Amino acid sequence: MKVGIIGGGAIGLLISAYLASEHSITIYTKREEQKQIINKQGIHLKEITSTKGVNASILSELQNEDCFIVCVKQSNITSVLPFIKQIDEKTPVIFLQNGMGHIDEVSRLTQPVILGVVEHGALKINDSTVSHTGRGRIYLAPYEKKSNERTKKLANTLNQSDFPIESKEEWHPLLMDKLIINAVINPITSLFGVKNKEVVNNSRISYLAKKICQESASVLQMDPTASWERVQKVALSTSENTSSMLKDIQESRKTEIEGITGYIIHNKKSKELPYSTFIYYSIKAIEEMKGIKEE
Repeated sequence: MKVGIIGGGAIGLLISAYLASEHSITIYTKREEQKQIINKQGIHLKEITSTKGVNASILSELQNEDCFIVCVKQSNITSVLPFIKQIDEKTPVIFLQNGMGHIDEVSRLTQPVILGVVEHGALKINDSTVSHTGRGRIYLAPYEKKSNERTKKLANTLNQSDFPIESKEEWHPLLMDKLIINAVINPITSLFGVKNKEVVNNSRISYLAKKICQESASVLQMDPTASWERVQKVALSTSENTSSMLKDIQESRKTEIEGITGYIIHNKKSKELPYSTFIYYSIKAIEEMKGIKEE
């Protein structure tokens, strides 16, 4: 297949590196500098010796592909949608963002929309190098049920033994599960500046994390016990990872707190969410202290 990957961050580089072994990949970057580096050097996956040859273009050079995988952060979705709207209306577009804040926007596209979650951990070393820091799966589900068969076929085509991609029929529970995991691990590790394992290993952090998990589950009408078990499992399976939100803070980039914890507290209705509200404003305060402005 001809696959267009939108976004040259850690996940965009990781997916490009794996899919390039079986598909023709074009990665669309925001910066001309990254485009030139990838076209010259390819993409290097730190854990293996070979370099994957892919094409690179900037977003304004977007061409029709057989499918697109959008890997930009949720806060950048608005800036890429005008380009996506120009592609063929039959071309499926996969969105792999954290949180739920982008759903309303992408649901208005005329192209078939597929929503997904990424269980992998990835660390961008430089513009053309990525480290695969945690293995998992990518799950895809159609926004509209009529696209179920299309999603199954696409997942089967993209699936690889060393990089599994699976289809699900319902996107809502899929994204809800991931939202709770992100709402716990991302902000708590960012506030304390720790690796994911401390969500389980540090008893005080674990106490706070469990409270955030319970609040999030109550708002999203999920089972709090099962949700906490999943959070702990992910925290341990990615134990040495630096969460994406902490990485953003360390590099003075805007976080995805608004689309993750913000989504939960803005949909709380009459529920009291003291722990989630505190962590939300804590991350907002850190952004302000570091001079990270609202976009």
